Amino acid sequence: MKIKIKQELVGAILFFTVAAVIWFLIPSQIAVKGNEQISSQTFPRLIIGLMGLCSGFIIIKEIVKIIKKQPVKEIEINLREERKSLAVILMLLGYWLLLHVLPFMLVSLIFGGVMLVFFKCKNWKYYVTVSVIIIAVTLVFQNALNVELP
Repeated sequence: MKIKIKQELVGAILFFTVAAVIWFLIPSQIAVKGNEQISSQTFPRLIIGLMGLCSGFIIIKEIVKIIKKQPVKEIEINLREERKSLAVILMLLGYWLLLHVLPFMLVSLIFGGVMLVFFKCKNWKYYVTVSVIIIAVTLVFQNALNVELP
């Protein structure tokens, strides 16, 4: 099955939606101390506001092009070819879900191994390299930087 999408319009709508969600999440994620005009929320809101504004501009520009029947950039997506992408997204979702049950290092080792198997990697050195990097990064964050990992 193939579908055609208007690349710039869909991308702008996606980024506008992400900007709106982040805009409304900022107050719950970044605490403000005091009654300052410029606070810890100012810069993130400025960047996200700019992202939303630019996305809104692109949405309007693309809608005007469609109304005027001017050519817009379209791409064709073959859903059968995108199955691997969907599988990777599902594996990422599984990784996230397992993080709530198992320790970070174990879930990361499992995920790294599953990804290498999924992409049919046969060289054992890659498995060792990925495992060593995961263990090293975890130990550095937990012991040297005192960062609590999930």
